[in-house]
Amino acid sequence: MKRVLVGCGAVIGIVALAAIGPRIPSPVTRTLPNGLRVVVFSRPGLPIVQAQLQVPAGLRAEPAGHAGLAFLTAQLLRQGTSSRSAQDFATELDTLGATFAASVNRDVAQIAAGSRTQEFESLLELMSDAVVNPVFSEEAFQAVRRQIAGQLGMQAQNPAALADERATAALFGEHPYGHPPYGTLTVLLSASRDEVQKFHRERWRPDRSVLAITGDIDPERAFTTATEWFGRWGGRAAPDPAAPPPLPRPGVRLLDLPGSAVTELRALALAPGRGAPGFADWIVARELLESGALPAGARATLVPAREASMLMVSATVRPESAGVVATRLQGALRSFTAKPPSDSALAAARLRAIHSWPLTLESHGQLLASWLAGDAAGLPADHLARTPETFASATGSAAFAALAKDLTLLVAGPAQRMRGRLASLGQVDTLASDAGAETASTSARATPEQRRRGRQLVDAAVAAHGGANRFKAAKVTYQDADLHMEVAGRELVGEVRFLRQDPSRLAYTTRFLEFEHRQVLDGDRGWTLSMTGDSATLVLADSTALLSLRGILESDLVHLLRDAGDPGSDIVGQGKANQDGRPVERLEFTSRLGLRTRLTLDDSTHRVVAVEAVPTPQGGWRDKRRWSDFVQVDGIWWPRREVRELDGERVSSLMLRRLVVNGEVDTLLFRRPIVARGEIRGLE
Repeated sequence: MKRVLVGCGAVIGIVALAAIGPRIPSPVTRTLPNGLRVVVFSRPGLPIVQAQLQVPAGLRAEPAGHAGLAFLTAQLLRQGTSSRSAQDFATELDTLGATFAASVNRDVAQIAAGSRTQEFESLLELMSDAVVNPVFSEEAFQAVRRQIAGQLGMQAQNPAALADERATAALFGEHPYGHPPYGTLTVLLSASRDEVQKFHRERWRPDRSVLAITGDIDPERAFTTATEWFGRWGGRAAPDPAAPPPLPRPGVRLLDLPGSAVTELRALALAPGRGAPGFADWIVARELLESGALPAGARATLVPAREASMLMVSATVRPESAGVVATRLQGALRSFTAKPPSDSALAAARLRAIHSWPLTLESHGQLLASWLAGDAAGLPADHLARTPETFASATGSAAFAALAKDLTLLVAGPAQRMRGRLASLGQVDTLASDAGAETASTSARATPEQRRRGRQLVDAAVAAHGGANRFKAAKVTYQDADLHMEVAGRELVGEVRFLRQDPSRLAYTTRFLEFEHRQVLDGDRGWTLSMTGDSATLVLADSTALLSLRGILESDLVHLLRDAGDPGSDIVGQGKANQDGRPVERLEFTSRLGLRTRLTLDDSTHRVVAVEAVPTPQGGWRDKRRWSDFVQVDGIWWPRREVRELDGERVSSLMLRRLVVNGEVDTLLFRRPIVARGEIRGLE
């Protein structure tokens, strides 16, 4: 029996952890004549199969000045092939009951797809058609570019996402790892279809790609099908572009976000690549930081990649507290590196890393993603089985030494509100920011009359919808509605449910046919549960997803008017206009989440008839919800009908069927499910 001593007499038996081992099937590998490696993990049981294709087309492959090209190319792959239109492709996926998604990270791009085992051959044929035969039509190119512009607009309203992006750029410098994944609006608008075709031709090739398959499938069947549909794929991938080494710039950087209600702090350290010796030290160091070494509210994340990784410590604070909290954060990191952890603390951190690691392998998709990430970093085929042993021997020393050096600290927030409060940090360099112009509120240019009129309009809207006391009393709301969505020219009919419980609980569920998608926020944690047929997938929410869920929680009538009506809100009247031939008046304010929002009020009833978000740098508004057909429930006038438009095009509508205010709450919704191998096996 092999054992590893971990200090203070604590002993972790690697054999005792072997209960994890049998859950990791040994991969069977075969290389096709065109160079494509096919890797199969046989997992008998549920009659489902997952396949993920990994190609060398991530951010690392983007030419200088073309940030976002990798993501744009990947998103276009399901928008029509030489044999299928985008609508035909979507219809066949629906018929198979299959899933299909494209993603991009720093090193690679991936196509992930899943279906019932009996549909495996049809699934792989669809995957190969998307990868080998895309047509990149001008219509699809323009449509996907608009969608990405919308994502950039949402990001421009998200201080946390902006801080993460600029922090990454500050740490990696000119290396492609510092590219923003979606690119920038300027680069996106200048991108051409020819550039996408060239990138696909040079990067989406089989010789450096891997097709990984898992589920209830025989390896020979998997190899035969992969050969049939991917064996005809040809060509060789171009070498990666030359890139300078990652070059962090130590010191304090200020990113001015004038319209933000919060300040985001990011302390950064450059870590080795996932496959480098000593990488496990950084995982253990992150566990030590998370176990009480950081100030309250701060969190540590480790973002791995092949050539270099990033350790990021994050905190969200009030702008007036930014200097104090940043000083505490710097002090905590200095203290952390000045004194080595005790044997017992190190043993506990190793144990947490070992115990949390199997959670990344529970579902078929997680298993493939974990294995492929290690493969992209150059790790051997059996690296998953070796992981517990590497954690058990990690000391954290390499990470402590790196963290003891000067770090990069990013302060992202409204500079005006932080003026004079960052002196304790020493020299602070200001970053140029296009995003600042996008997030800036018109309040900076508002006249006293506009502010007075904005306050009058909010007071009138609150009264018209039932009054402040009614809003204050509404602690729990449940909405059940019919949902119509327009996707690729097709209308999908389903249902949607919202359960909101103040101050920080949300259960948001959409259902189409047999597919159910549930997003849950419970305080400072959240998750997404996707269910189709007898298969389930659980994804935990990161900081960006949590902010998005809070945005959904506070996007209904009650929360919007509470937010706008708060005496501390800075509201600006924007004057009269017309909507659908009726006179209206508009106001703008910045929500508690730092998002600019515009409300349109009917001129006669003063009810809110439209809510807009995601303003563009040119002053337009991209995301609009129209409200109508009001009904009174518990003394509040609610819209029964909502129509959502993106860039002026209708994308969805919902009609309220049922609304309950302050009813009973099903607390089981807020217990995170335990999902193993595609099955829900209980609740935490």
